[in-house]
Amino acid sequence: MTMENPKRYIFGIIVSFVLATWIAFLAIVAVITPNLGWGAVALLTGAIVIGGPLAILLLVTWGAYMIRDHGQVPGRAHALIFLPTLLALSIFPVSQSIEQGKADRFGTANPAISETHVNLSGSNLWLDTRPSASTSSGGGPDMPLSAENPERFSTFRRWPNPDTIAAGLFPYEGSRLKDGIDRYTYRSMTGEALSSLPLHRFPYPDLRPFFPILGEEEAPRLTYLYFHYADHVEVVPSLSRLSGMTEQKLEEKKLKGLVQFRVQNYMPASIARLEVNGQGLDIGEWPVKSMFPKPAQCRDFPQPVGGAFVDIDQPLSIRWQTVNKPQIWHSATLRLPAFRQQGSLNGESTLLRALLYFLPDETVEGERYVEVRLSNGAAIRATGMPEEAIHYASCGSAYDNFNPQRVKLLAE
Repeated sequence: MTMENPKRYIFGIIVSFVLATWIAFLAIVAVITPNLGWGAVALLTGAIVIGGPLAILLLVTWGAYMIRDHGQVPGRAHALIFLPTLLALSIFPVSQSIEQGKADRFGTANPAISETHVNLSGSNLWLDTRPSASTSSGGGPDMPLSAENPERFSTFRRWPNPDTIAAGLFPYEGSRLKDGIDRYTYRSMTGEALSSLPLHRFPYPDLRPFFPILGEEEAPRLTYLYFHYADHVEVVPSLSRLSGMTEQKLEEKKLKGLVQFRVQNYMPASIARLEVNGQGLDIGEWPVKSMFPKPAQCRDFPQPVGGAFVDIDQPLSIRWQTVNKPQIWHSATLRLPAFRQQGSLNGESTLLRALLYFLPDETVEGERYVEVRLSNGAAIRATGMPEEAIHYASCGSAYDNFNPQRVKLLAE
């Protein structure tokens, strides 16, 4: 039905345009005003106090037209009564969708960067966390990083924003440290530059095996380990520790070559830095603490220390530094024992695991194990505790850290 006499609906059309104008005004104020704070309450109040009665009046008027015209209100009248308000209501969500798209594109090009800082300098340190940083608890990192407690690492994610990227103040380009950065500058809480030290950079781990399975985003796979010494800083890009869901996905796609390490440390000092075949391991937010050897009772579990792509059938070169003597490198060569039964079992994971035993005499022994999914439950296949570790390993073998009621040990 065509609308031959628009004046018959003029009051409803006027109410519609007044309501649409008010909603559009509120929406535009919300869009152009960042960080509204309490202003959001004022906008909501305005929408309810003024927009609410107008919306009720519009519906009542439309209902009156429907009764008057016995339901034969022209389509153009329906459109003029409701379409302006609907268009005004769409301003804010459409704007939010556009802004979210921009934020997503910015986040992809400029991801958050994971950093772990280890203070081996003997001095309190004010780290560079610009423009913002957050820890796993959601708050910012505590500063300064104390020299009195070197066993407290500082682990956080740094979040770039458009202003720091445009000004070139963020030290990373994408997921990688910018070329040419050869000093680390300490900064006050207000961002002012303090002292700086030479920055020694180490090579990146090979991330390409992850790409076919997890995509080519590098930032989620990397953690930058910063080791602060008295006269310089060393930054070691390392493989981030994997979540359970990521491990499951890698197992399903049968990723090969990645070895996940755990450590039992029976040396008298805690391990602050650990490398396998020259690759720095992400040992977490704390050093690998010293454990009491036999005859003491086990009071802890083997500590996960991240993973690396290594040939586990070849000798492994292991280096480490301790919290109490960070200027000294210790080293050992380890050949992990092989499984007696050659080949893989049905349901066997392709993600290999190794438990490293650091003994009081600074020798390192190791045990190879792998998880196996059976039709009736879970199991592990393990080479067993090395003979040299039996006299010290109060926390037992790799299998001793599983629940024997839920996980079966397969005979070798």
